[in-house]
Amino acid sequence: MKEKITEKKWFIYALVPLCALCWGFSYLGTTVALASLAPMQLLSLRWTVSALIFIILSALRIVRINYKGKDIRLILMVGILQPCIYSIFETMGIKLTTTSESSIFIATIPLMVLLIGSLFLHRKNSKKTIAAIAMAFAGVVICVAGSPGFSIGGKGTGYLLLLGAVITGALYSYAGSKAAEQFDAIEVTFGISIMGCIFFNCISFAMGYGVSGYQACFANAELLAGVLFLGMCCSCLCYLIFNFVLGKLPTAIGTNMIANSTTAVGVISGCAFAGDPFGWYTVAGVALTIAGVCLSSVQDKEKEEPRGEAEATDSAQ
Repeated sequence: MKEKITEKKWFIYALVPLCALCWGFSYLGTTVALASLAPMQLLSLRWTVSALIFIILSALRIVRINYKGKDIRLILMVGILQPCIYSIFETMGIKLTTTSESSIFIATIPLMVLLIGSLFLHRKNSKKTIAAIAMAFAGVVICVAGSPGFSIGGKGTGYLLLLGAVITGALYSYAGSKAAEQFDAIEVTFGISIMGCIFFNCISFAMGYGVSGYQACFANAELLAGVLFLGMCCSCLCYLIFNFVLGKLPTAIGTNMIANSTTAVGVISGCAFAGDPFGWYTVAGVALTIAGVCLSSVQDKEKEEPRGEAEATDSAQ
C-alpha cells in the first residue's frame, strides 16, 4: 500500500494521541455523567452538543454540507446504526459494567467486522486473522472473568449490552463504507449528529425527562463539563480527527494506532480514576486484546482491505 502523505507527518501523528485520549476518557466521562443523568438524558445532551457545533460550523461556512442529488437513505441507514442503536447499547452497557471492561469490549469492533465478513459476506480470512480474533476474544474473557466483581447474574446484562454495541458497531462500518461512496466524512458525521440529537431528545421527552437533563447540567458545573467533553471532544472533534487521519495515513495504520491507544487509555483511566479493579487479569486482558487488534491490522494491510472495514473503530465512541 502506498504511503498517502510525505509532509507534516508530525502533525498527523500528534492528532492520534489526542483522539485516543478523548475517546479513551469517554468511558470514564460517561460513567461520571451517568451518576447524575439517566442514559437517555446523557445521550440527548451529548448529541445535541455535537449537532449544534456542526450547525454553527456549517452556518459560518467553515464546513460545507451538500446532500443535493445524493441518496439520503444511506445517511439514514448509517444514523440508525450509529448513534441511535449503538449509543444505547454502549451507554447502558457502561452503566452496568466498569470503565475498563467497556473499553476492552469496544476494542473488539474491528475484529467483529472480520467475523461478520467471514460468516455472512463470504470473505475469506487467513489463519492469522482467525488467530487475531481468538486472541482478542480471550483478552476480553480474561479481563472480565478475572475481575473480582465478575458474575453472570450481576454484570451479565451489561456484557450482553456491550456485545450488542460491538455487533452494531461492526455493521455500522459496512454501512459507513457504502455511504462513503456518495458522502464525505463531514457530511456523514453531520448527518448522524443531527439524527442522534432528534432521536434521543424525542425518547428522553417521551420517557418524561423533559428538560430536566439540561437543567441538571446548568446547575452542576462538573456535570456540564463532562457533557461538553463528551459532545465536543468525543462525538464531534474525535470523528473529525479520525476521518482526517484516515485520509492522510494508510487506513490500517491510522485505524490501528487509534484503536490500540484508545483501549489502553480507557483501561488505564478506569483503574486510575474510577477505582476499577486492577490485577494480572487486567494486564493480560489488555495485552491479548491489543495484540489481536494489531495482528488483524497487519493482515488487513497486507491484503489492502477495503476502506470501510478498516473504519470499524469509528463507531466505538
